[in-house]
Amino acid sequence: MRLYSCIRVLLLGAGLLLANAATAGGYVLDIGGKQTELDLDQDTQITLDDGRQVKVRLARKAEQTFRDRGMAFDHPAAVQPTASDVDKRVRQIMMVSANGNGVLVQRYEGVDPTALVDLMVSEMTDEEVAAGYQRKISAASRTLADGSELKGKLARTESAGESWDRYVLATGSSKGGYLVISMMEDDREPADVAMLQKFWKSLKLELPK
Repeated sequence: MRLYSCIRVLLLGAGLLLANAATAGGYVLDIGGKQTELDLDQDTQITLDDGRQVKVRLARKAEQTFRDRGMAFDHPAAVQPTASDVDKRVRQIMMVSANGNGVLVQRYEGVDPTALVDLMVSEMTDEEVAAGYQRKISAASRTLADGSELKGKLARTESAGESWDRYVLATGSSKGGYLVISMMEDDREPADVAMLQKFWKSLKLELPK
């Protein structure tokens, strides 16, 4: 997945504000209009206006926090969430590993997403059922880091070759809310398990007012 980053770093010792923009070669450090190209985890010497030379290194935190329009959650730097507007009322965030495990969060304005749980379960699993998978649906809920609760369904689909657990949970009112979906295959990587655990442990949602 291609990484597009915007990082602003404060160098306390030199009192410099650094602003970077993604480029083909990595990153650009802009100090008073003078630009220097940087790559992650590589030292670069720069000369300040007073003639002093300082060593700069750009590093990515192993754990990052994603924030977008009332929602926030932690995630590993190796898997970057993407955001898009489905339409004027729906904002969608996706975070999926190379193995297909991950989460999808939709923020609704003026629509209660709790009424969409069953529809989303069908959309995600009907095709598998038609292909011969066995499906089991049960009630499910999650209590978030801020104490709020998401309620919905756990849909488990099984075949001879693979099995999936998909949580489809929601919270909201007529003013809006959130639909949160997690997807995990039984044949999972430990990194994917840790990613989902981190997401659920840190997820915070601010309901539309």
